[in-house]
Amino acid sequence: MSEQLLTVSTILIVGYLLLAIEIFLVPGLGLPGVIGFLFLIVGCYFANDFFGITYGVVTIVAVLTSTTAMLVWFPKTRFGRNLVHSTALSKKAEPLQTLIEGQIGITESDLRPAGIARFGNQRESVVTEGEFISSDCRVLITEIRGSRVVVEAASPLQT
Repeated sequence: MSEQLLTVSTILIVGYLLLAIEIFLVPGLGLPGVIGFLFLIVGCYFANDFFGITYGVVTIVAVLTSTTAMLVWFPKTRFGRNLVHSTALSKKAEPLQTLIEGQIGITESDLRPAGIARFGNQRESVVTEGEFISSDCRVLITEIRGSRVVVEAASPLQT
């Protein structure tokens, strides 16, 4: 076996090993995965440089085919099914009602100054202007700015 063929083969094998380390040992796209992809690219370049355009193209096609086959085949293996989440949500989420200023709700947690309140069937994260409001108290929406809902304690006369 020639030295050039050994060099290209070694670079490609190291690239695949680094990708395997990335998939099985290191979560996320970290340094081994990036370096593994770089090794595969350099291996394809060297194959083209050492052996000509024909072997370069064959190497590129082989690398692309093998990595694509692994992406398609691996999740179907027993080990891959344990790593890949494949269930779908069973039902659509119901659209949330829109909140309006002046709407009355009940606190589900203490507001110190932030917490949870229920307005009809909708639970919402709310905040007060600094006052403490205990759970199971009536609150009134005083301001809505984006996702921030500001409330205050509702007086017994407010409905």
